[in-house]
Amino acid sequence: MKGALQTEFLPHGRVALALHTLQHGPGPRLLLLHPLRGSSAEWGEATPAWPGEVFALDFSGHGESDWLPGRGYAPEVYVAEADMAIARLESPRALYLAGAGIGAYVALLLAGARADRIRATLLLPGAGLRGGGAHPGEVDAQADADWRHEVSAAARLPGEPSPDPLVRRCTRDVRPRYYVEAFARGAGRLLIADLTDPPCWLTVVRQQTRTQPVAADPREAFRALADC
Repeated sequence: MKGALQTEFLPHGRVALALHTLQHGPGPRLLLLHPLRGSSAEWGEATPAWPGEVFALDFSGHGESDWLPGRGYAPEVYVAEADMAIARLESPRALYLAGAGIGAYVALLLAGARADRIRATLLLPGAGLRGGGAHPGEVDAQADADWRHEVSAAARLPGEPSPDPLVRRCTRDVRPRYYVEAFARGAGRLLIADLTDPPCWLTVVRQQTRTQPVAADPREAFRALADC
């Protein structure tokens, strides 16, 4: 991956997941989780001022990671993949998480499930799960429009491998709004980028008293995360 200092492939079931080292440093470790249909390459220069090591994971079906056999992509699959990366990076240093789009959704679930390992978590905008209602067949009009847009917007960075087209199913998984509440309550510090049109799950998270709003600009958001 362009910009990566090192890439390690982690075996996870029948796939290999690409974990990229983007930056070295003596301070806390940061794990980045990309948006749907993206890759770790899209983080670019968002974290140049981070005081420690920076890592970025490619979810299965994305970037340099393998496509999932059976193509059964789901947010919980990505949670398991990111959890493996967290275990790989575990050390005496503090670990921070940042995710965009579906990477933010995954980061939230991990922040609640692994609160003892994660110091603080930053949730940023990007392509990903908006939620299609609490029951099959219950469709949110905005989510439906977003799904159609994401299916058609398949542009990639030059030279980057294309994502598996079936990762798009993650935009329409049925998720009731209250699904995220327990994870949000169990998480440590949660920083949320200021969005004018947040997905329904993020609206629920914002209602938790432990969340902290931050600027939508990624550089400012990461500076706020480093201060936690």
